[in-house]
Amino acid sequence: MSKAVFPNTFLIGVQKAGTTTLDDWLAQHPQIFCYESLKDVHLFARYANKEEIDKRLQQETAGYTSQPIVLQSAVNYFFYPQLLQSIAQYAPQAKLIVILRNPLDRAVSSYSYFKKMLRETRPMEEAMIYPPKEATDFNKDNNDFTYIEHGLYAKQVKSCLQYFTKEQLLVLDYNDLVKNPAGLLKNMFTFLGVDADFMPDLTPKNVTGSVKSQLLQETIIKKQSKFRKWAVDNIIDPVFPVGKRKMLKRKLFELNTGKNQVAKPVQEESKETIAAVKQALAPYFINDAKELDAILGTSFSAKWFPGK
Repeated sequence: MSKAVFPNTFLIGVQKAGTTTLDDWLAQHPQIFCYESLKDVHLFARYANKEEIDKRLQQETAGYTSQPIVLQSAVNYFFYPQLLQSIAQYAPQAKLIVILRNPLDRAVSSYSYFKKMLRETRPMEEAMIYPPKEATDFNKDNNDFTYIEHGLYAKQVKSCLQYFTKEQLLVLDYNDLVKNPAGLLKNMFTFLGVDADFMPDLTPKNVTGSVKSQLLQETIIKKQSKFRKWAVDNIIDPVFPVGKRKMLKRKLFELNTGKNQVAKPVQEESKETIAAVKQALAPYFINDAKELDAILGTSFSAKWFPGK
């Protein structure tokens, strides 16, 4: 079995801000080895210690050829202080990358995503308008249904800076990913100390669109699906190693929910509902964004909440 290669770089968040696309772009760089099959596997929550993490990493090292940057990405690392603390414990010199999106747009996108994943069944107003809570325990509900809490970036940055220096943290803007990907890539590659002129294939990944086949969607997601059980027992398990099954599921989901699918959206929310939800949530985010700017010397609040 191959020797475990511990990551020295982590893409830590945030949800619905292009982390899958960033992970794909980074993985294409010849000086970067990316644990692609471990995308969104939260190693520091799933395993109790470094020895257990190393055992998992040993299974996923195909493609490693002594690249100087070893990357692992998981979208909720940024959200949980205890996971950041574990990263600092096992990789104190690590570099961290986080990409931030307008918290209102992020929240709406997250709701839409979990609805398409058949995780969210509540109407938008019921699901998204609530008093924020302290979501400290790593579990699926705290990962998924914390639409407001995930957008309180200042709080999360402060937790991160308890364990890492500002020099170890690169904060990216989702708008740059959309409008200026070449500039974002140069910034990111320079931060990592690799060839900044390399240009990957810029096709976006995991863009939340309409569901093309509801049957396929339920087969991918619902464990009680009879067809899913047959497919797993007869096709997936015999052919795909454990480490590749999560990647296969993600690829099938992307194919079935791509932005260019010609399909009727499943109970899409009205523009009026989305606007009302955003208006209700904005007060939670405005001061947090200003605090974020004060910490980092950025100008996110003016972009996200002009005139506020």
